[in-house]
Amino acid sequence: MLPLLYKYYSSGIWLTDDERDLVGVAYFAPERMTEGTWNLYLIAIHPKYQKRGRGTALLAQIEKMLVERGERILLVETSGLESFKYVRDFYHKCGFEEEARIRDFYQVGEDKIVFRKVLVT
Repeated sequence: MLPLLYKYYSSGIWLTDDERDLVGVAYFAPERMTEGTWNLYLIAIHPKYQKRGRGTALLAQIEKMLVERGERILLVETSGLESFKYVRDFYHKCGFEEEARIRDFYQVGEDKIVFRKVLVT
């Protein structure tokens, strides 16, 4: 089990993986004007700790917290650039499905890709 710390705010939840140094961080918050839909706005693992399952474990903890609260859906968005393929692969590996693509969102030639995971059916 990772040494996770979390703080609840009215606007969302910060979750950190801290092992005498900050290893990872995530921020997720409810989507306004919805019932049970949340957005994962940030998840990052220090490069020294990447490819060790820590990002997967951090995401699993987020999902566990949301399921325990009875939340329904978790959304995350990322870039469609080839350099972000590893990020998209990570979300696919964690059970997310590509839900939408907005062409040229960030800049010409850089799409925004939205991933969706159903938490509770």
